[in-house]
Amino acid sequence: MKIQRLLVCAALAALLLAPSTLCFADPLELELANVNAAIKQKGGRWVAGETSMSRKSKQERQSRLGLAGKPSHVRPLDEAEDAGGANGVDWRDNNGNFVTAVKDQGQCGSCWAFAMTGGLESYIRITQHKTENLSEQVLISCGGVGSCNGGQLDADYLEKTGLPPESYYPYTAKNGNCKTAKAGWQDHAFTIGQWRTVAQRLSSIKNALEKYGPLPTSYIVYEDFMHYKSGVYTHDTGKKEGGHAVLLVGYDDNEKCFIVKNSWGPDWGEKGFFRIAYSEMTSDVDFGKDTIAFKPAGVSRRVSAAARASHFDADSALSKIKSVVPLQP
Repeated sequence: MKIQRLLVCAALAALLLAPSTLCFADPLELELANVNAAIKQKGGRWVAGETSMSRKSKQERQSRLGLAGKPSHVRPLDEAEDAGGANGVDWRDNNGNFVTAVKDQGQCGSCWAFAMTGGLESYIRITQHKTENLSEQVLISCGGVGSCNGGQLDADYLEKTGLPPESYYPYTAKNGNCKTAKAGWQDHAFTIGQWRTVAQRLSSIKNALEKYGPLPTSYIVYEDFMHYKSGVYTHDTGKKEGGHAVLLVGYDDNEKCFIVKNSWGPDWGEKGFFRIAYSEMTSDVDFGKDTIAFKPAGVSRRVSAAARASHFDADSALSKIKSVVPLQP
């Protein structure tokens, strides 16, 4: 019987047909075989396998997503800034590593907070040459644009208030309360200069990546993505799971793909990262549908609570701060 089952499975594989339940005792093995069969049939360039997400229930998987609607503010980049660029960039290796370590959001729909915080951490590395592990929990509990039930890619809070190091409010994977944060965290918060919306256009996203660094972005996750192990992802099978936010850290014209930092821990995908084909911008995945860039505003600064509380506008307040770090070209 076992030999007959193996012969049936081999025949199905040769015909590029989905394996039957005869081939596998484990439902996950059957699911993975079906996904890999679909990838092969459609000419995909990626491999599915068991990941840290594979055996989670549908409810647990959806709790790892959490994009809730479009940003409430739209601030388009100037068209003049939308130009061609190099044939690839990877901020993990761009005359230095400007991407912080992959984190795990746990069972909380805070992907949006991890994408935004990761972007701010990269912004600080690029503009100040400092390595900071910042507090996603402050953004979740104090930021006002989301919770463990999802959130928006809206960076007003990062511009006006900012985030302190993780030690001021360690991550709990719960909504939390802003009053729980260590007193005086505002005096140690890092901010961005300004933020802009990037058009869902390949040239625009590539240019913004090259010019400003890693970009928070969003897309739609399907069931097959949960099993991503390596390669250049395309949606080849499975139902919709929900919206997700991640940090775009590079692109590669040779492979025709983006390079992306996820927040599902380093045991998922390519050590926590994944590559996704440019074609998924115009597929039902809708990759890059909400993308934002963090731009300097003349200086890169660490704003004190006193400056934020002053009656001056932002530029006037900054002129009063003596410890201004000049922006790197």
